[in-house]
Amino acid sequence: MGEKVRYDVSGPVATITIARPEVRNAMDMDVFAGLAEAGARAGADRAVRAVVVTGEGPNFSSGIDTSVFTSGGNGSPSSIDIGSLQDAFTIFETIRQPTVAAVAGPTFGAGLQLAIACDFRVAATDTELSVMEVRWGILPDLGGTQRLPRLIGLGRAKELAMTARRVGAEEALQIGLVNKVVSGGTHLQNATEWARELAAGPPLALAAIKRLMNGAFDTPVREGLDREATAQRRILASSDFMEAVTARVQKREPHFEAR
Repeated sequence: MGEKVRYDVSGPVATITIARPEVRNAMDMDVFAGLAEAGARAGADRAVRAVVVTGEGPNFSSGIDTSVFTSGGNGSPSSIDIGSLQDAFTIFETIRQPTVAAVAGPTFGAGLQLAIACDFRVAATDTELSVMEVRWGILPDLGGTQRLPRLIGLGRAKELAMTARRVGAEEALQIGLVNKVVSGGTHLQNATEWARELAAGPPLALAAIKRLMNGAFDTPVREGLDREATAQRRILASSDFMEAVTARVQKREPHFEAR
């Protein structure tokens, strides 16, 4: 994973940090590899119940490091393995645990696309978000054309992707691009607190909700309802469901074991 991406676990929460503050956490090939490795590591750890993704210092990520454009097999940008770069973000969408991006400062291009690959976004008041790629004559190819319309609607997504307009934290909250706006410097603390709340929830149910909702826009409603019923039957047969019922009756907090 290297020093450019840190992986830390505290209790049930894993924190994954892009650690390149000297370049505002711009993502080079090492960062992409580190994110993919860290995401897979968290996903495979049954003791981890929620994941926070952040950047070191006052900035989440200013976007892609231009060194990536010369990293193709023959030095040509067209030979970059875009699929592997996409996978480094998609892991945070596909692992079973809830993922929370703690965002601050200029969060452009790849930085925004990493944030929207997570389930939730907590933004500091100084956050600026932009789908910056069109200014380089390219498209947002790390999930931007797919996740952004699902998140904020087609019209707004087209506007942001085609104009590279910068969106402040409050507007981002209004259009659904972020979930919470918090005081400057407290984004990581708030995201971690939220992750701990999620980690205390029923992991089987949360994982099923995440999986079913992520696929909802690609599935006919009838098929989605069938998947929903199948998932619910499995959960109703679980020990965690019985624990939730027992805890409610006994007026105590439940202790879930993901089984």
